[in-house]
Amino acid sequence: MNLSNEEIFSLIQDCAKGNSEALKKFFEIYSTDIYNFPIRVFHLDEDDASEFFIYAFERLKTGKRFQTFVAKAGFKTWLFTVLRNLLIDWQRNKKELKTVASYKINSDGEEYSTVEAEIDTKPEKMEEAHRASDVFNEILDDLKIDQRVLFKTVYIFYLNLSNAEIEYIADKRKISKSEIVIEISQIRDELSEKEIHNIELEDKISAIYMSIIRLQEKMKKEPMQEFQDNLPNINKTKIAIEKKLEQRKKLIDKKQKGNLISKTPYKIIAKLLDVHENNISISLQRIIEKIQKKFLDFEI
Repeated sequence: MNLSNEEIFSLIQDCAKGNSEALKKFFEIYSTDIYNFPIRVFHLDEDDASEFFIYAFERLKTGKRFQTFVAKAGFKTWLFTVLRNLLIDWQRNKKELKTVASYKINSDGEEYSTVEAEIDTKPEKMEEAHRASDVFNEILDDLKIDQRVLFKTVYIFYLNLSNAEIEYIADKRKISKSEIVIEISQIRDELSEKEIHNIELEDKISAIYMSIIRLQEKMKKEPMQEFQDNLPNINKTKIAIEKKLEQRKKLIDKKQKGNLISKTPYKIIAKLLDVHENNISISLQRIIEKIQKKFLDFEI
């Protein structure tokens, strides 16, 4: 369901008041975004994503966090910032030492439970990811304004242009800032359809994963004494698992190559920034190389 900016603002205002119907509607629309956020941004697995979803739901359902929303910040920016902070809190709240139950036998031959310490390094990784995000923003701010604007425009669905950057485009185009803002809003609306498709592919990766688990469980339940009789079914299940593993691998490969990112088409960028479409690819590559080089200079 695509909501207009006015509808989103109204929904968030109602959520901030603790309106149960508004909160229910919010989770119906954005539950997929909440679940996929830790997978896409921090590359956590499906189990952790499910655990985080419950954590985020419990903290968002009161409505208090919605009171921090400022319309001019942009809804997606606000939502992803909230989710990032919740994710960091979730990791920090996990015990530094997680307990693993094991069983031993005492001198009387009775089984008893013990607790062994296992170092949990995830909070450290989350801190690194948080720092990396801050460094990335610092590097962007250090770029020349024309380079920064081009890079942000390519990834406009995820990044916001500052007031100065919008003014830069408006001056270049000889039109008002409000007209630029409207154009950017229209571009984001168009990209949202691609993002929905990307989310569906992300969900498909998770669905295939769950399907593989179910097939593996099915194989385990096959009675060993009837192994020969069940061999055709077992082989059939094995083939199904192999196909799903291959299907999942292809989707993950697409994801790792950045094909599940909603990038602005060069034709649209050329029109927005009043530049030649043919030069965008080369310029973008140089900017990315510069960002990568500067990123390596930082100690994350």
